[in-house]
Amino acid sequence: MLLIGTDLVEIARIRKSMRNPLFCARILGKSEYEQLARRGFPAQSVAASFCAKEAFSKAVGTGLSGFCLREAELLREPNGKPRLQLTGKAAHLAENMRFSVSVTHTAETAAATVVGWNEKSEMQISEERDVPEGRRILLNMLKPRGPESNKGCYGRLLCVCGSEGMAGAAAMSTLSALRCGTGIVETALPRSIYPIVASLAPEAVFTLLDASPGGDLADRDLESLDSALSRASACLVGCGLGKSPFARRTVSRVLQTADVPLVLDADGINIVSEHIDELKTVRAPLVLTPHPGEMARLLRTTPEEVQKNRELFARSFARDLGVILVLKGFETLVVSPQGKLYRNTTGNPGMAKGGSGDVLAGMIASFAAQGVDLFSAAAGAVYLHGLAGDRCAGTLSQCAMLPTDLIGKLPELFLELGR
Repeated sequence: MLLIGTDLVEIARIRKSMRNPLFCARILGKSEYEQLARRGFPAQSVAASFCAKEAFSKAVGTGLSGFCLREAELLREPNGKPRLQLTGKAAHLAENMRFSVSVTHTAETAAATVVGWNEKSEMQISEERDVPEGRRILLNMLKPRGPESNKGCYGRLLCVCGSEGMAGAAAMSTLSALRCGTGIVETALPRSIYPIVASLAPEAVFTLLDASPGGDLADRDLESLDSALSRASACLVGCGLGKSPFARRTVSRVLQTADVPLVLDADGINIVSEHIDELKTVRAPLVLTPHPGEMARLLRTTPEEVQKNRELFARSFARDLGVILVLKGFETLVVSPQGKLYRNTTGNPGMAKGGSGDVLAGMIASFAAQGVDLFSAAAGAVYLHGLAGDRCAGTLSQCAMLPTDLIGKLPELFLELGR
């Protein structure tokens, strides 16, 4: 497989951007910054670096939002030959591929071309064709842990979930996130249900919230919520949250202030469905995980219409709102704003029980908190969630299996995956 990306930029545009002293620090990686600093940051060279990043993003098909610009560095060998150094999400996107880069500039413009090719043998590629797409996504996004890593290497997830009578939703989403490897899971919930959830998920840390006398979110809790969000690398909101004034203010606050990947589930979806245009103002990358009834509320239609037009509705919603959409049900669909689609092949009717969605939401958010790109985090979690369901059905029966059993099957599945 051959991947090609090209880009051209006016040097004057880059020179203008460089008037902001933070510009170079924001787009250049550490080694790239140091190389250019020794040369006094010539505008044509900074422009070439920017072009190389843009060309790489076009080659892998993500656009510049698919990775941090500093993760794709244009470096020069001692003989002057340019090369790409990829780290983080950029390296993940380039897995099993090699990339070469060429750059040039005139007095007015800089240009770059990036070419990538597959390092795998034809035999390896043939063998992989027999592996389900969901499993390939899962294996590609789950990396072996480094021997010197610590909890800070695996993200911090904030779960804003639960209400009186719905403590289980907070517990299941928290537990599934922990089982999927997040370094720290912090759960923000009403103080009244803390003892229940803490006894079920003692590994989590908690932010306790109190409703004001009028049933709204107290001012001091807004500060606590903002503080928890500032620590998080991803956020899950909605599981068992209810639709009280407290819940509505909480969802609104998260949507207004979050700038990390945000997974919106259950009551979070029900609340935003009343003011759907609010999603267009959200800064954070978004994943929505509706079942057909919730999707119908988002679209102002009926569940029956949703089921008749699942792919059409999923694609148009993801495109129009700029979100990753996970439309749950038989053959769950995962769709990106660009139209990329994953159709799941795992799972069974035994998973049709209250709480299964809370488990899935925690899994997606866990992978997002660990830095996995949102489409892969959603598709990989959906596949793994269904795989756990199939394993449960085989040992417990479809009738008797429970959502908490799905969480219990995750360790053996990760062992089989070598993770």
